[in-house]
Amino acid sequence: MLADGGRRWSDAGLPAAVLPDQNPYTRALVSSWDPDGPPGRSVADLVRARARADRYGLPVPVFAAVDRLEFLLRPGGADEQSRRDLLEELFSCLEEPGELRLLLCVRADHWDELRGLLDKHALRFAEVPLGPLSVPAAADAVDRSLERVGHGLDPGQGRLLAGALAAAAPAGGGDGTVDPGLLQLAGRAMWEERADRDRSLSGDPDADTDRALRAHTARVLAETAAECLLSPRALRGWLDRVLASGDQGARPFRGGENAARALQDGHLLTRHHADGAYVVRHPRLAGPLASPDRLPEIPRDAGAHFSFACRNREQGDLPVAREHARRALAARPAPRSGGRARIVSLLGDLAFQEGDLPSAARLYQEAAGLWTSAGEGTAVGYVLVAQARCLLLARDRPAALNVLGASAGRAGTDPGLQTGLGQALWHAGQAESALDVLDRVLARDATSTEARRTRGEILADQGEAASALRDLERLRTPDSPSTRTARALAQATLSGVGTWSEELDEALAQASDSGPVLLRAARVRRLRGDRDLAARLAARAVRAHHPPLPPHQVSTAARLSEEG
Repeated sequence: MLADGGRRWSDAGLPAAVLPDQNPYTRALVSSWDPDGPPGRSVADLVRARARADRYGLPVPVFAAVDRLEFLLRPGGADEQSRRDLLEELFSCLEEPGELRLLLCVRADHWDELRGLLDKHALRFAEVPLGPLSVPAAADAVDRSLERVGHGLDPGQGRLLAGALAAAAPAGGGDGTVDPGLLQLAGRAMWEERADRDRSLSGDPDADTDRALRAHTARVLAETAAECLLSPRALRGWLDRVLASGDQGARPFRGGENAARALQDGHLLTRHHADGAYVVRHPRLAGPLASPDRLPEIPRDAGAHFSFACRNREQGDLPVAREHARRALAARPAPRSGGRARIVSLLGDLAFQEGDLPSAARLYQEAAGLWTSAGEGTAVGYVLVAQARCLLLARDRPAALNVLGASAGRAGTDPGLQTGLGQALWHAGQAESALDVLDRVLARDATSTEARRTRGEILADQGEAASALRDLERLRTPDSPSTRTARALAQATLSGVGTWSEELDEALAQASDSGPVLLRAARVRRLRGDRDLAARLAARAVRAHHPPLPPHQVSTAARLSEEG
């Protein structure tokens, strides 16, 4: 049984430039399933590492859960292809016989998207809807929850709250039902923050419930406005349109999509499936949404701003994430060196994601100094590798080699750091050193997907086709354009004849400005005898920027471009 997965979809502890080719959603999910494991593994390799047989030699399945799956079913985030690739990776693992048993927790308003994916992969599944509770069951849940956390109880408290929240039953249907999400909201708002632990519902449970829901609504609205850097008035105006629209709902205002999702995650709204409009989650929330309490003051310390920055980065709103990170640095009391290092490293990640390589390199260098002050040697190594990768992508090879020399002594046996170092060494033209580092990683942990993929691609570029294919054909992840073209190059080198496929056309379309992808495609075309097309692809490889060719491969591309 793996730990709960999917509670977060980003990894603030690993700089984005260390393993930039690994799917960040895969890394976050695998990290949440195995918090102490090394980064760089795929879902399939994590499952493979956990697989074992019982005393009869039969496979023991691995049980895992993914919470908040709706995050992966929401299109249009920061990295749409990575989101799709992780879904493909998850469901491909389920197609393998006997290994993985997966519990997927998803909001009902995203069930249709999930059902479509399950049908596409022809997977067997059982649907377990979490429907409304009966009034007696809701009352029992409240009473036992209060008892467990030490509240003094007056008899019938659960029954009073459940009755106040019950929706009318159809004619002859008994006491009605209680929405479990609403029950949790009201119960927490009513008892969680009370100083007097023995306080009970008054003789007017409806009024008590309304007060609790108004307080909860005010808190969620204040947090959403603070997190999304919106004025409460703008948010209030849009909510008035949602309330006025009734069952039709209202689409988010321009720039307000993340705010709408935050209100959905706060259990106030739900998404209307037909057109993406949002409606009030439950009729009992209409009154509190129309007249919530006065919005409370939200803490604005460094920790709060850092959390807001991470959440906005997850949602793909990088400018808002950057502003929160800057406010975290300026907050009082000032964050200590370790906390400051995390914030500065996050700013480096945001700059890297937006392609501002000089700023990213400078910020990672600053983070390295702060981690040094905090005595965190491994963290220093990570940000130095990230800085070196930025310098290499900016084609400042001498500076990058100096930084790599400093980071090599800090790599130790950390597999994630060593894999990132191996990738950076390859991009710096140090192929033998890169392969030595990656060999050591895989000798200690054969499930390191990213190390194996990197080694396979390097070997393909180096012309060691048989060894490259041994690595590349062991991968059990959706192939990136880089891996697809590396495999095609290795196969062409081995046979002496380049073959072309629709898959390679797709790889070029997805990575049309990738130097390594274009150069491998050019070499495959050259082996096929398509000299002119090979020359054009090689010329494009020389001019590519996302990513550029490693400096040591530019001469190869230039030679091919001249042979057309």
